[in-house]
Amino acid sequence: MNEIELKLSLRPGQIARLRRHPLLAAGRPVSRRLYSIYLDTPERDLQRRGITLRVRRAGRRWLQTLKAEAISVGALTQRAEWEMPLPGGSHDLSRFPPQALDLLQGLDMSRIGPVFVTDFRRTAWVVHLRETVMEVALDRGEIRADGQGVPLAELEIELRSGPPRALFDLALTLLAHVPMGVEPRSKAARGYALAGVFVPGPVQAMVPVLDQALTAGQAWPLLAGVGLAQMVGNVPGFLGRPQDIGYLHQLRVGLRRLRGVADLAKDLGAVTPAWDRDLKALMSTLNAARDWDVFLQETLPRLSTRLGAPALPPALHRHCARMADTARRRAQGAVADGAFTRLVLEIGRDLLEVREDAAPLEVWAAACLETRWRALRKRGRDFAGLDGARRHRLRIAAKRLRYIADVLRPVFEKTQASTDDFLDKLGRLQNRLGAERDRVMAAQLLEGMRHAAPAIRFDAGRLAGLLATRKSDGKAEKAWAAWMRARPCWRLRTRR
Repeated sequence: MNEIELKLSLRPGQIARLRRHPLLAAGRPVSRRLYSIYLDTPERDLQRRGITLRVRRAGRRWLQTLKAEAISVGALTQRAEWEMPLPGGSHDLSRFPPQALDLLQGLDMSRIGPVFVTDFRRTAWVVHLRETVMEVALDRGEIRADGQGVPLAELEIELRSGPPRALFDLALTLLAHVPMGVEPRSKAARGYALAGVFVPGPVQAMVPVLDQALTAGQAWPLLAGVGLAQMVGNVPGFLGRPQDIGYLHQLRVGLRRLRGVADLAKDLGAVTPAWDRDLKALMSTLNAARDWDVFLQETLPRLSTRLGAPALPPALHRHCARMADTARRRAQGAVADGAFTRLVLEIGRDLLEVREDAAPLEVWAAACLETRWRALRKRGRDFAGLDGARRHRLRIAAKRLRYIADVLRPVFEKTQASTDDFLDKLGRLQNRLGAERDRVMAAQLLEGMRHAAPAIRFDAGRLAGLLATRKSDGKAEKAWAAWMRARPCWRLRTRR
């Protein structure tokens, strides 16, 4: 069977408030303790394949469960799952059906053993909303491994029957009553991380799985889902390990990819989704944190080495660190806010809607890229003579084309070499223009220090002077010329 569920996190102090919601208070919940042992080989073969195997004690019963690799888009998770009773607490793989055992082909399952456990109390309600039946499960307890434990407090809304849209409707209804956050990680993923099986890192962009038989309308939500998954997948790391700027970077990349696909809606004859405006506002807050991170960790060290004597005193570093911390906390607050959770849920619900455009995927994708390719070339005319503002707009257009071309890459897999070359040259152009933009932002941040203490103002002025005297190295012009010679991969494919 397939498991389809929404997962949200909540603070322990909000649990009583959640239970008082009319949709839950009117029902009769079932509460039970669930103790689960997660199993794997010493080489962690199951984890590497994205497979989860557990033995669970629920009251007096023992169950064993095998789950295939999850497909998560925002807060929504789908995966194949097989669960069956056990006569005792020892696993028995022979009880699984053939299609489940196929996932284990080639693995030595005689060597599996415990890796971590989850121990929590689940309070579950059955909720009927229109023609949909759902189970709302409140889990509160702990994940334990190697003598360590991390708390667990989350809400799962699992589809039993009916259309999945109701999952989002119910989650949004509960969210209006109780603040909750997005939780893209499974219990298994958190358990493996706690056990030291892998070190969590920023979530990179995923390649969408696109069947060439899909129409443009069918492909659009799949493309958007990839950006949504990358954005949401980096939220736990950004909130928990904000000093690792990779999480913020990848969160922003996912957001930009999602906005790029939102822009493609008009190529389907539809309006740009309303949630794109909220993403734009969120990006503005995240950009401020990113600008300070880049200035503090990249620009300032380079300028300091060029400054010579007298060396830059620590006061300016401390001031910039405080400013970066303030911007980062503001960005974290925006991501941890209930408004962000609501935005993720609204996007997820919108992606369930059927788009009617029946254009062949390849033809539509080529038209989308052609339009934006021509617009970028037009915007870059007389490249050497463009001022800072126009180069910034050119950089934004290049970035949008790159993200859209990257997300549509699977459509043109038969021209992979040309596609890779096109994206590589476009990426270099984006990076060169980005470096110019970083210098502009550095100058603005230094200018903003004019109200700081006199010593800091003096040092900021010295650095601003260095920036002002720096001449262009011509690398952006070379990158533009190289990209202008790149062959549009979609033209090669559609001519065959």
